[in-house]
Amino acid sequence: MLVPIHLGAFAALYFGTFALLERAYTQAASTAARFQLDEAVRGMPLDSEAGADGRSPHVFSRTLAANQPIGLRLYRDDGTPLGSTNLSPDRAEQRRVRRFLADAAAHNETWIETDAQSRQWMHGLVRLEAGVSCTPCHAANVTLGAAAMRIDFTEPLAEIRSIMGWRIGWLLAAWVTLIAGVTIIVQRTVRRSAARLGEELKAAESGRGALDAAPSQLPLDPVTAEVHRALRELLTRQRQREADVSVRLARVDQLASLGQLAAGLAHEIKNPLAGIQGALEVLRDESGDGETVRIYEEMLAELRRVNVIIHRLLESGRPAPLRLALTDLGNLLDETSELLRSSLRRQRVELVTEAAAGLPALQLDPAKIRQVLVNLIQNAAEAMPEPGGRITVRASGFPAEAAVVVAVEDNGAGIAPGELARVFEPFFTTKFTGTGLGLAISKSLIEQHGGRIEVTSELGRGSSFLLILPARSASTESQEREGLEPVAEAR
Repeated sequence: MLVPIHLGAFAALYFGTFALLERAYTQAASTAARFQLDEAVRGMPLDSEAGADGRSPHVFSRTLAANQPIGLRLYRDDGTPLGSTNLSPDRAEQRRVRRFLADAAAHNETWIETDAQSRQWMHGLVRLEAGVSCTPCHAANVTLGAAAMRIDFTEPLAEIRSIMGWRIGWLLAAWVTLIAGVTIIVQRTVRRSAARLGEELKAAESGRGALDAAPSQLPLDPVTAEVHRALRELLTRQRQREADVSVRLARVDQLASLGQLAAGLAHEIKNPLAGIQGALEVLRDESGDGETVRIYEEMLAELRRVNVIIHRLLESGRPAPLRLALTDLGNLLDETSELLRSSLRRQRVELVTEAAAGLPALQLDPAKIRQVLVNLIQNAAEAMPEPGGRITVRASGFPAEAAVVVAVEDNGAGIAPGELARVFEPFFTTKFTGTGLGLAISKSLIEQHGGRIEVTSELGRGSSFLLILPARSASTESQEREGLEPVAEAR
């Protein structure tokens, strides 16, 4: 595509320059011819005095003879030729002279005409007016006639065209040669640079090359150097992302293996712990010493705590299937708040629940959602820097996603930005007595319902957990397609 574009541009430049120079030469020649005609007209009074001796057939015969090379012709004010030595004019020129004399505003004209033999003639007309030297015979400022000239312009114009054509042609040829040479050099440089760049990128992708090599070591043109820099940055980011993904996958595999191991260990530990718990209960009941009973109670409390941890491990490793039912979310919030209100009151934490009017009944597993709410509310109570504080649980519609949003907000200490991205990771906790499984299990339960959980926090101002639950879950649609009745509405 570039070759025709360049050729078209060169052709347009050549012919445009040629036409411009030819027009300029023609205008210069016309100006010179008009100057010659004006000089001849200015010399006419002197010639008329020299020819007044009666020996010449006309007073302007000397003027006509002296200016014969420019084809000088004289006309009266009515357009008829003046002087017997005047060359015989053609009728077209006489008509032009009459029109010229009839136009009072015209004083001189020049133009070029081509005849039937393809010869080009320079024509000129100038108005003859009576001056001071003419006043003995004519009134002042009266138009006496017109002077015309006719010069054969064919050979000079052809010579000029030939000279201009050769010179412009050589100039453009030199230009084309220069452009072609530069293009060849640039193409070779680009190909060499591209080949070198391809080798380096292949080596970098295979791990045999260093991405941090200095770009200045490569013989690159500016465009390829910029492309090289962009590709290097892209490849660096891609390799960094691959490294991050590899680390994350390794972490996931590690957590999966750890979860399987923990679930297996938890299952095996439950039976011995049940035996130990039963034995302690027998010993507690048989003991009559109050101090011994208190010790047995503490031991049993710790065993129950171990059982809770094992139960959570089993839930995280093998989530139980959901038991969906049409659930009034407002009633579920009230029940959960009543369940926790007494314990929160002892911690001097105020719990407020707010449910918007007209919330739709959702297909939920009430026990699982209650477990999530209890976990979030207890975490919020433990996040208070000192006894006291306020926890607000709000439920409202979310029309943009055809969902319901439950927000659990507190005015506690908040979560550090570096820890915010890890709060849902298994076994991650900032509490001394925590297991790091509560939020991970809550996230898993919400995702089983087809929703999602999000968190925002600010140090010193508290945290906010958002539960986004779809108004119609995939499980409900599956039940409707299969003709199954959902579980009865939970209240």
